Amino acid sequence: MPKRWTAVAGAAAFGALVTFVPEARAWDHPGHMVTAAIAFAEIEQARPDLIDVLGLLFLKHPDPAPFWVASGDAKGKERVRRMFIECARWPDDNKFTLNDRLTWHTARWAVVADDAPTEARAAAEARRGKPVGQAIEALRLVSAMLSNPEADPTERAFALCWMLHIVGDIHQPMHVSDLFSADFPTGNAGATMSYVHDPVTDRPIPLHILWDSNFLRVPSLEEVDRNAQLFVAKHPRSLFPELQQHPLGDPDAFQEWALESNQIAADWAFDVRTTADPNKDQPAEKLVQNMVNFILNGVSPVQEAPELPPGYWERLQDTAERRMTLAGYRIADIILSAADQVEAQRRFMGR
Repeated sequence: MPKRWTAVAGAAAFGALVTFVPEARAWDHPGHMVTAAIAFAEIEQARPDLIDVLGLLFLKHPDPAPFWVASGDAKGKERVRRMFIECARWPDDNKFTLNDRLTWHTARWAVVADDAPTEARAAAEARRGKPVGQAIEALRLVSAMLSNPEADPTERAFALCWMLHIVGDIHQPMHVSDLFSADFPTGNAGATMSYVHDPVTDRPIPLHILWDSNFLRVPSLEEVDRNAQLFVAKHPRSLFPELQQHPLGDPDAFQEWALESNQIAADWAFDVRTTADPNKDQPAEKLVQNMVNFILNGVSPVQEAPELPPGYWERLQDTAERRMTLAGYRIADIILSAADQVEAQRRFMGR
């Protein structure tokens, strides 16, 4: 694979790729849960009065059952915290239900390899400066709903979970990037069709899922809490200049957050040898079938895949934990800002 890449902003859907990509679960459950645990701790420290408000909100969620299950026998603050953590993974748990929004999980700009043939470059250029997927538009919508004093509790609860989830998604480089190359002249569907050797299982794994899962493979609360505390200790707010460079008040902030992740893909995350899914040119249904079979049963369409280059796995792990921590801080900031706006508007309206 080439050693240098050029990021190209773009947007046009290429049939099977658009259908296929949302099957992958950004950051996977443990990653989304860690970002939520980090955000909850930040909110509790800044505005402990909001904890009860969040607890009441979950009771109005359009799909309340998962939150009751997640809370178990916990009481008080811990009950709300468990529901909050469930909220971050709820959109993935609702795939193909009436609550699902398949196009909200990605906003994929093109990354063009040096070896990309003319047709691949033309396909990337055809996107005309827009990403595939509506994650950015959806994040603007649900964030606006959270800060709207006229939104009813059911709308606000729905918006809260999608906000938690999408912020996590756009901090994962493979959810905001498509590689166009000699092997993938119409794009690699966010690296879901590019297989590498998984250093954890010693089996082939899509590069997308390697980033989703990284080293967080256990969704237990104990593991989630341990990693959330470790990440915050290693990556305090003071180490993130991004929090000042693209602040929440910037109308283009959400897109800039996603482009941070896209730049990681352009700079080095795609700089790895892969084996292409042998069905990559087949109808979308076959690709979806392969991915579902991999996720549910661990069955890969390829028997062998190249090992990661030296240092890549370590860099991936460090980058993943840093991006998840930053996502947690930003989620907290969105919720705190929304609460301030709702309260200010209600005071202005005399409510």
